[in-house]
Amino acid sequence: MSFPSRRLALGVAALGLAALSGWTAQAQQPDLKSLSGKTITIGIHNRSPWGYRDKDGNVVGYHPDLVRAALAPLGVKAIEFTVADFGALIPGLLASRFDIIASGVAITPARCQQVLFSEPDLSAGDGLLVLKGNPLKLHSYEDIVKNPNVKLGGGRGTENAKNALAAGVPEDRLLLFPNNEAVVSAMLAGRVDAATLSAPSVAGLMEAGGMNAIERALPFKGYVKPGGQEYMMATAVVFAPKDKELQALYNARLATLKTDGTMKTIMAKYGFTDAEMPPEASTADLCAAKP
Repeated sequence: MSFPSRRLALGVAALGLAALSGWTAQAQQPDLKSLSGKTITIGIHNRSPWGYRDKDGNVVGYHPDLVRAALAPLGVKAIEFTVADFGALIPGLLASRFDIIASGVAITPARCQQVLFSEPDLSAGDGLLVLKGNPLKLHSYEDIVKNPNVKLGGGRGTENAKNALAAGVPEDRLLLFPNNEAVVSAMLAGRVDAATLSAPSVAGLMEAGGMNAIERALPFKGYVKPGGQEYMMATAVVFAPKDKELQALYNARLATLKTDGTMKTIMAKYGFTDAEMPPEASTADLCAAKP
């Protein structure tokens, strides 16, 4: 039996609560053994380096590895992965298709109105894919705005696409696609001249190979916020609003992974450096931040 069908029983048996919705971290420390024997279903969007299937069909990536490391000591019996388009991840979570999203979702105030986030686990900026040789010399959103002939591709529901619009890219020159493969296909077919993705996603695509006609635009200046600071998204694992207990259990383990060096080891495995360390701001701060 998967986790969703046992949520209420788990809350009562393990924590002695009248209902999961009444649980708060301040009231009681989470019982780290309360997931023993359970199956957890995790949603990913099959994008390197976040959460994806490798050539052998195994699910790998920064967030799946992080979640495995967090859940292992809790006695979780099995983890099942479900692949969905990025824009379908949060709707799928809210429809109980899976218990957790572990696939590079950024913490934003708008999303905080829909779901629960763990504490931040990474920072990442915008990246850009261009045709080989970067013939249009695109190194910023400003370059795209200035050239009325440039059409930009982006992922549906992604912060990077929203950043492009915020930076002044006209909406009629931004084409949205369900996944990376569709964006790349559109570039090769000449439908778009470049594609905005997170910097780690761009790096992951290039590392995967088979991109002979496409390259990463280096350097690339992403969206600069009104205060003059370049945008960096803070990613986290995502939970349904009714799963405050599961969120607390995960956060307790995540804190340990941060202090014992496990998180940094997993970061290094996927090419992340100290520049991508999570922000000092808490999830509560990021949820309350002004756009």
